[in-house]
Amino acid sequence: MKKALLSLSALALAVASVPMFAAFEAHVINVTARIENALSVNTKPIEFGTVFPQEKLDKFIDISLSQSFVDEDRVDDIDYMIRQKPKCGHPVPSTNPNEPVAYDDYKPVVGHNKDTGEFICPVGYVPLPLLCPYLSKHEISPDGIVSENDSRGIPAFHGVIDGWTLQTTLDTQVTGHLAKSQQDNDDQWLIDLKTPCFEGQCAQDWDDFVHAANPTATPSAFIQPTANEHQIFGCDLWIEVFGISLPGLGCKTLDMMLVIDRSGSIDSTTELPLLKTAAKAFVDAVNPSTAGTHVGQSSFSDTGTLDLHLSDSEATIDAAIDALVNGGFTNLKEGIELATGELDSADPHERPVVPDVMVIMTDGNPNRPNGNVTLDKAAAKTAADAAKAAGVEIYVVGIGGDVDATFLKTIASGDDHYFSAADFATLQAELEKLASCPENGT
Repeated sequence: MKKALLSLSALALAVASVPMFAAFEAHVINVTARIENALSVNTKPIEFGTVFPQEKLDKFIDISLSQSFVDEDRVDDIDYMIRQKPKCGHPVPSTNPNEPVAYDDYKPVVGHNKDTGEFICPVGYVPLPLLCPYLSKHEISPDGIVSENDSRGIPAFHGVIDGWTLQTTLDTQVTGHLAKSQQDNDDQWLIDLKTPCFEGQCAQDWDDFVHAANPTATPSAFIQPTANEHQIFGCDLWIEVFGISLPGLGCKTLDMMLVIDRSGSIDSTTELPLLKTAAKAFVDAVNPSTAGTHVGQSSFSDTGTLDLHLSDSEATIDAAIDALVNGGFTNLKEGIELATGELDSADPHERPVVPDVMVIMTDGNPNRPNGNVTLDKAAAKTAADAAKAAGVEIYVVGIGGDVDATFLKTIASGDDHYFSAADFATLQAELEKLASCPENGT
């Protein structure tokens, strides 16, 4: 019987054959987790069962906040990632080249080539045929949990079946987010195996099978060579914590976009200078640096503009803030969309492994691009929902008494991500709350 096993500990697997079937041995060996005492991960082995070409098998990994993290008052949320890398096996010498390769031990890669990104196995070990491209990863927490902030996940048939590099790992990682304040203490991830076929043995509906899982995939790129038939396949998955919140954003390393209202309702003599002073004080508090937080800026009036790419220079960021000129209407939608584009992992200024945050400052309600408040609110919310679905955490600061706080809370990543400033004179105090970091003495 062909078994496919998923485990968060090392596994020793027996291999048997099924006559007259080109069965695919999908063995996930030594799926590991670096827990950091913040997450609790179910380590019970998951058994896929008998696996044949073009079969679909759904299994799950549960990831939750540890009890010690839940009990700690100073911290609220965790950002984590699931990464995948090739698996290495220690081959057993054989005098029969027609038999499948047997292995007596398995280990993770020990590093990668700095020039090519190619992963390196321990001495005496060889890479197993890759299982990683055939495993989907999607967060499927039940409906009703407030403000889920996990990534869109990744479908099966991704990456490459040969020549997997560090860049492939970065391109195919997925991120998750848990937050006590949002009653989001646990995630369930679907690890969905779509088994491939082998050269010359694929069914006529192979293309349909691939495209049903991933419409953008090239079916021929995921057909296994006949030499891999009956071989053991491997993939290492890591669950890694990369961000733990403290009370304010100043404690974190972030890619952060400021999204600033510069509409005509902001008085140029008194209110705009206060807005600029507050925004620059906020930038100073989050302390941008090459290895730390990077800050960019979009702004909006009749239309949105991308004022500054993500930058590690506080002087450059301050200059973008000082250059703001008020006038016109309120097109929040385009301000959000431009910021989302800058925070996209495909953008050259964004760092894929760093959490993405958007901080919106506005004194009014959207009334562009349609000129209809109902439509313009809906458009802004659609843009915000798309950003959150892409893994961006959104904070909103509503300024003055004309804002619709109920609406702006739907733009933010939960009610706890909404701050209210009575006027522009108190804006700096609200931003200081958001940027506070007790560990740094601020």
